[in-house]
Amino acid sequence: MATQPRASLSRFLALPVAVRAQLCATMLNSASVIVKLFMPLLFRGSYTLGFGTIGMLMAAYGAGCVAGAYAGGALTDRVDSRKLTAVCLCASGALSAGLSQLPAVTWLLVIVPAIGIADGAFRPANLRLVMEAATSDNASWMQGLHRICFNLGVALASVAAAALSGIGYPILFAAAGIANVLGGGLVICHASNRARVTDSRLSRDLVDARAVACGSSSAAASPWADRAFLLFVLGQLIALGIFDQMYGAFGLFLSEDYRLDARWIGYLFSFNALLIVVAQAPAMVLIDRIGLVAASRWGTLLLAVAFPLLNVGHGPAQAIATMACITAAEILLTPAWTLAVMNHSDGRDRGRYLGIFTAAWLGHSLYGPAAGTLIYGTLGGCNLWWACAAAGLVVWTLHRRVIGRLSHQCREDERSIAI
Repeated sequence: MATQPRASLSRFLALPVAVRAQLCATMLNSASVIVKLFMPLLFRGSYTLGFGTIGMLMAAYGAGCVAGAYAGGALTDRVDSRKLTAVCLCASGALSAGLSQLPAVTWLLVIVPAIGIADGAFRPANLRLVMEAATSDNASWMQGLHRICFNLGVALASVAAAALSGIGYPILFAAAGIANVLGGGLVICHASNRARVTDSRLSRDLVDARAVACGSSSAAASPWADRAFLLFVLGQLIALGIFDQMYGAFGLFLSEDYRLDARWIGYLFSFNALLIVVAQAPAMVLIDRIGLVAASRWGTLLLAVAFPLLNVGHGPAQAIATMACITAAEILLTPAWTLAVMNHSDGRDRGRYLGIFTAAWLGHSLYGPAAGTLIYGTLGGCNLWWACAAAGLVVWTLHRRVIGRLSHQCREDERSIAI
């Protein structure tokens, strides 16, 4: 049993130094992003802003993340992605450090969305660098490693935030700024090491050639002309809206209907992060065995049944079962969908594909919690959970054939093109 961790460590150490630096930067950035969940508390405690103003600022941060994700993905086809990720990390770090100095309220309207843009732009560029360093044999393992690093950063940041929040919220944002700048410095130091790291700037000739091989014009290489991909994104947005009930109506339901105190919410989220760190690597082996299509279908079904479990009883057992199902769905869907998009965008306008994919992943927070809370307030929690089940079945129907098309479309034609 001890040989498996040693083998995984050996595989990690065998990666190019630049890729290891990128994975460490992933962990540092995810830690800093989690700290930004304390923004409302900073705005309320240090500025005594009203709830309406706080909501507007958080919406500005979310909109910045969405815009930055699309722009960052598109830029990876035009500039060196290593330099782009380093700039994004350093910019986010400097702005977070600036926020810790409690600037005037008017400056918040500039700083907060700018942090969102930097955080959003980092995600697709970083994902592309990590995944393009993988071979066809270890792509699943690399995606699992990326997920573990991301969630390890979340788990460590949660502990650190709990310890530092007692000192004051500004200190949290100073720490987040330092973490991002450290990540940016790490990427800059190893940016010249290009061993086994694919240069992300695809030539337009290659994109055109693969588009022709697929029997279409070069315009079809654009994600906006790709019907299968757009159907996938529609299902992704619906699924993420279901996931987002964890951050809104779920806590309200546990408090008001189950009469569980706030500690249980903390326990359940810790359980979620720990389960991902422990189970993600074995799940990648399972995904390799059953394939992306089956992993997506099973993950969607788990998501559909997760929240209705809350209607079965009124105790901690149902809450734990719900979180276990949600986490299992997340462990299957996130890598399966990422690998499907990476496969499908090979030889196309990959930067914009990843930009849209990441923007959808980040943008669901703009509508998911609000829609869920609205249904919860008007129809009640039980009806909301049945609505989540219905939405999950819609996603399963939309993705039933689309995931296979994303994974395999044009593979045979592309093999005949000399690269």
